[in-house]
Amino acid sequence: MLMAILAKLITCFSIGLTLVLVSLACYSCYVRNKCRKDDRSHSLKDYSWNVKPFHELHFTIYDIINAIKKENMIGKGGSGEVYRVSLENGDDVAVKHIQKTHSLEFSAEVEMLSSITHENIVKLYCSITSEDSSLLVYEYLPNASLWDWLHSSGVCGIDWNTRYEIAIGATKGLAYLHHDHGERPVINTDVTSCNILLDEHLKPRLADFGFAKVVQTHTTADSTYVSELTVTGIQLVTGKKPLKDESGIVNWEWSKMGTKESMSSLVDSSMNESYKEEAIKVLVIAIMCMSMSPKPRPTMEMVVKLLEEVKNLIK
Repeated sequence: MLMAILAKLITCFSIGLTLVLVSLACYSCYVRNKCRKDDRSHSLKDYSWNVKPFHELHFTIYDIINAIKKENMIGKGGSGEVYRVSLENGDDVAVKHIQKTHSLEFSAEVEMLSSITHENIVKLYCSITSEDSSLLVYEYLPNASLWDWLHSSGVCGIDWNTRYEIAIGATKGLAYLHHDHGERPVINTDVTSCNILLDEHLKPRLADFGFAKVVQTHTTADSTYVSELTVTGIQLVTGKKPLKDESGIVNWEWSKMGTKESMSSLVDSSMNESYKEEAIKVLVIAIMCMSMSPKPRPTMEMVVKLLEEVKNLIK
């Protein structure tokens, strides 16, 4: 009888001790989470933020900082995350949060975009910095990237006229950087279909200038860097993804450059037959930009003119 009572007491004690330990663990987690939230709230009220506006701003620092939340994240790259922030006036902006370890990339992007105003280059509203965080606030472009429209499943394809206008617009943006941006050209060595964003009318904007650089003379930029847009141009015509080695898709195109029939086979099969001749001409221009020697390559200004002449030559 005594043993049975002792056994019950031990069981009750064990259950009670377990409940106490679980309660303590839960309370400890609650306190830690609350401290983290309090720390975050405190940092948001820290007045050490430095804002550099490049356009008239219709938002405050805290409109931006308070919206840097997981549920607002729309993209993530090697240097940080991108957030969509909805403002009280109904507008949206895109905010890139660049990690401290990528401070050089942040500085490059601010230097390049702060003085640029062009319809085919994404608009940088301001930079917001503190000791631990670097934020870039851009115009928000609702139609994602050219890559999404060409290659993502569930996204409707784009017709040839739209692709052609995207090629023209992106090339005009690059021509501005090469030839019209002050005394020293800006070269963006990371032009891909992922970095060509599209607005509500599917008009292109060049974005992501973390790997851009300023070269010393316009002569350097004239033809050396026109290959930036080659792989993207090929994607626009063929609808194919680039290979891991981007030169692979270019070599594949070269191997098909023979008769009109073989070149026609390169054009995206979803494209209307009546536009194939235009598409082939754009493809030839893209391949010209990838010549092994810089001498035969056209300048970016020449590429714009060649593309604009495509439709005139067909008429």
